Amino acid sequence: MWDPRLLFVAFVWAINFAFVKYALTDFTPLSFTVVRFALASLFLIVVMLAGREPFAVERRDIGPVVRLGFIGITLYNLLFMYGLKYTTASNSALFISSSPLFAALVLAFLEKRPIRLPVGIGLLLSTLGVFLIIRSKAGGISFSRQDVAGDLLTLCAAFFWALYTIMARPLVGKYAPVKVTAYSMAAGTLLLLPLGAGDLMRQSWGAISFKSWAAFAFSTFISAGVAFTLWYQGVKRIGVTRTVVYHYLVPFIAVVFAALFLHEQITLLQVSGGALILLGVYLVQTAKA
Repeated sequence: MWDPRLLFVAFVWAINFAFVKYALTDFTPLSFTVVRFALASLFLIVVMLAGREPFAVERRDIGPVVRLGFIGITLYNLLFMYGLKYTTASNSALFISSSPLFAALVLAFLEKRPIRLPVGIGLLLSTLGVFLIIRSKAGGISFSRQDVAGDLLTLCAAFFWALYTIMARPLVGKYAPVKVTAYSMAAGTLLLLPLGAGDLMRQSWGAISFKSWAAFAFSTFISAGVAFTLWYQGVKRIGVTRTVVYHYLVPFIAVVFAALFLHEQITLLQVSGGALILLGVYLVQTAKA
């Protein structure tokens, strides 16, 4: 019932926040994002060719691949980055976790069928679990007027991540997930270049420490390259809804990781939130198709 590859994705994304935060002490946000996805897409193209995956895609699929990259790489990252700038980290973590809800609603609209009761209950329980975990952290959640713009940008980012996952379905049904990931990532990076060109030229590349490069490498090759591909493999294997709910596990895994390796104290509220997340994900995974 639990997919080990998607559990790995959730774990990688949970600890990736710390790696990105560390790397951004030396990188500017846009230079980090552009170079990260450029190298990740090149890495995946090499993996694809090493696996003897055909290089070409049909001409009629070029447009959908570019749109996928625009939505999931260009738009998502810009909205998330600027959303985080104008709201709190806790608010951002809460609102970005709404992507499974958006995915379920969009699928229900597209397929013209209601969300099944166990799935709906599971999504709501997991959302409540995320809320409890984030609420337990220092600073908690703020709903002040000054955070509204950032909150809305982050909600839009969550919506576009849901679309990024849904729109990949026909493509990963036709091509290997590694190819869809590589090409959409490359397209999204090219569309980011005009916005990131200034940051790339201003970036002091020689001043970047070895530790920041190491954090960058993890975020590029593992969190972007490997994890994004496994995410699309999940979409191909078990469907959109059962895949996106693994996104709920990210904040809970981050709390457990911090408790085990950073010796942070885990609270009853966090345990309760984690239990709700696990129950919610279980309900979605075991719901009849």
